[in-house]
Amino acid sequence: MENLTLNIIPFSHPVQELEIGFYKQEKQGYYSLWKGEYPQSFWEDFNDEMKACDKLYTNFKDTENCDYKTKVDYSKNKRLAVHYYSRLIYNYFVTVADAVKINFVKDVQIWFIDNRKTTSVYTSYKRFTIKVQFNKVTEFPELLVSFDGNTNVLNKSLSELDDFPPELINYVKFNTKIVKYEYAEEDIKQHIEELYPILSNRIRDFLQIPRPAFSRGNKYKPYYTNIIDFYNNYLNTKAFKEIIPLDDNGFHQMPEHKVFSTSANSNKLRFYNGTDIVPHNGMKNKGPYKSSPHASVRFFFIYHQPDRSFAVKTLYKYFTEGYKAPNGNLYFQPLKTYIKQPFIIDRDTSIAYENTDTALKEIKQGLLNLEKQPNTRYVAIYVTPIHKTETDEQKKMLYYQIKEELLKHEISSQVIYKENIGHKNFSFYLPNIAIALLAKIDGIPWRLDRDTKNELIVGVGAFTSLNHNIKYVGSAFCFNNNGEFKGFDCFKADETDLLAGTIGKQILKYVIDNDKEADRLIIHFYKKMGNKELKPIMKMLKTLGLSIPVVIITINKTTSEDNVAFDTNSNELMPVSGTYVKIGWDQYLLFNNVRYRENEIVKDNPFPVKLTFTSTIDGYFDDRTVIEELIDQVYQFSRMYWKSVKQQNLPVTIKYPEMAAEIFPFFEGDKLPDFGKNNLWFL
Repeated sequence: MENLTLNIIPFSHPVQELEIGFYKQEKQGYYSLWKGEYPQSFWEDFNDEMKACDKLYTNFKDTENCDYKTKVDYSKNKRLAVHYYSRLIYNYFVTVADAVKINFVKDVQIWFIDNRKTTSVYTSYKRFTIKVQFNKVTEFPELLVSFDGNTNVLNKSLSELDDFPPELINYVKFNTKIVKYEYAEEDIKQHIEELYPILSNRIRDFLQIPRPAFSRGNKYKPYYTNIIDFYNNYLNTKAFKEIIPLDDNGFHQMPEHKVFSTSANSNKLRFYNGTDIVPHNGMKNKGPYKSSPHASVRFFFIYHQPDRSFAVKTLYKYFTEGYKAPNGNLYFQPLKTYIKQPFIIDRDTSIAYENTDTALKEIKQGLLNLEKQPNTRYVAIYVTPIHKTETDEQKKMLYYQIKEELLKHEISSQVIYKENIGHKNFSFYLPNIAIALLAKIDGIPWRLDRDTKNELIVGVGAFTSLNHNIKYVGSAFCFNNNGEFKGFDCFKADETDLLAGTIGKQILKYVIDNDKEADRLIIHFYKKMGNKELKPIMKMLKTLGLSIPVVIITINKTTSEDNVAFDTNSNELMPVSGTYVKIGWDQYLLFNNVRYRENEIVKDNPFPVKLTFTSTIDGYFDDRTVIEELIDQVYQFSRMYWKSVKQQNLPVTIKYPEMAAEIFPFFEGDKLPDFGKNNLWFL
């Protein structure tokens, strides 16, 4: 039996009512309040004045010469109470912590020096955030306590840095404050000798400070240990409880009746000859759900000439003969056996280039000379000498240029780094390569094991290109709810009409293909969908004469590290896969991993996914089974990832579009080639 503890601590109001002064003019160090945060009494006593007053300022203690003064009942003015308690917490830790920061949503982040990770070049700090919230999980005000990991501050001030590009400066530490340099007050900027930059990757690269190594260990354990230590040392004290009276039980333990789970078979995948929960086992033992629909498929290599003798020949051998382990066991079957597709390479079709500097020109010429057979799907296997961590921009661009050029010729591609082919663990790469190849020739490695329903599911993911300083979105479409993807497109994030138009085309295609309209439209969106994005979609549905419910599920593309729960009955602390809990009236935390049994220990321990639900129909979620079904659906779509046999914790409705949007900005054309809209070329 799981025993879930959330990282929230209930507390009670230290006082029920407090007299506060408010000022019309901005005052340094005061909170700014917008109209929705004004006390209720203002609207009763000063209604006309408040309509014309866009902002008020308070520090919750000064009342002298204030423009307005009123007694505030914090149980009835929750938004204002959040600011009040956050100010109390900030003022307390300014005298206790090594540094304090107000983040962009006005929560308090607290920093403590971590001597174990501090070096002569920088000082390392552990960071904790305290967020005040009301009645999200319990019937009381709550503190959400999160561990934000470590960050490092350069030991040299801005005055000690010569020839340092100012555009690299983001946040700086000044005494015990962390401030955004761009918006720092003049009193702070005058002390340039006391401003220490927070190390970003860009600053690290410029100063040639190595980036920290990526850690794949269990994140739950250090997270839990750190917040427990933080609670014991700084929150569960007489001094802190005098300002915030915390519940004596500490972190909140979820009652059993409030811990839910996805349906029993929601982790099952359907293959040709049965079901399995492990993709590699299903592919190997039960066969892919559907082989390529193309009668003729041809493969060819693209490679740097010096790589032919080892990399290309070795890869060809693995594809045609399989991969044998040192003990003689066949770890990977020949490609034709694994994906049920003959591996045919025509003589003289492969393209070898002499020099990486002229590679694109040579490949373009090779593609022009390629004599393609009619009614044949072609796939290029590009063995590249350029690793994805390459810093030379021109060399990095070759990857994108070749991808785009092949799409223009209606050819999908699989890119394999040459050094990986000789790696001792390359056998683990081969199943991933195989399923991606099958998907790129329109086969279906596996599908969801669920009944088909009349609904259209649209995923919209995004990627912000630092090179172009523009956010791009990709939209992925799947029909019914069985996980078969039919189309993609990419455009800039602000092109909402294009997004609506693309969704409209897919709805029309659905109606034509199925001779009926969908019962509902479900949108998996990478952020909270605003009216700007929703309005053109609703307009499009009206134009099509469709009055169907629209359900929007916000799925953060990064896993939740602010809201976390821990299974304290497990040494690994990660809750069982499929467990979910309600963390707000429209929000849920879904644990999506491969720990399927309570006594099971797994290697990967991803944090949960946060889901937020909205609908165009009032009361749509009053029926609990609706939410259950939608969470099941999100959970299952994370199992449709065809780039790897490894389980993902984000659904492909968000993951696939993000992957496409990450590559698209580097294409020379401003539109995705038509072939690229109907092929999983980005896997």
